[in-house]
Amino acid sequence: QSPALSVKNIATFFGIPLTEENLQLVLERSSFQSMKKNSDKTHGSFGNILFRKGGVSDWKNIFSEDQNEKMDKAFEEQIAGTKLGKKLKYDLYCKA
Repeated sequence: QSPALSVKNIATFFGIPLTEENLQLVLERSSFQSMKKNSDKTHGSFGNILFRKGGVSDWKNIFSEDQNEKMDKAFEEQIAGTKLGKKLKYDLYCKA
């Protein structure tokens, strides 16, 4: 939710000094627009699949109802009760 804070925390964790200039460069290069623009170089033929629109909930246009139900079940069984499951906001972004 806060890319700048996340980058700073990662740099601190790894003991990497981070100037304001470097921070801005990382934020620019890790933006969705930048990753999409360079996806053919970084991800080859999968780039167009991985970096499509940059929004949430587009899965509704791709998943069938059966696939959606399987995903909901797998999430509930394997991730929902974990710290990660609580942070993912699955009910908000992934439930139909």
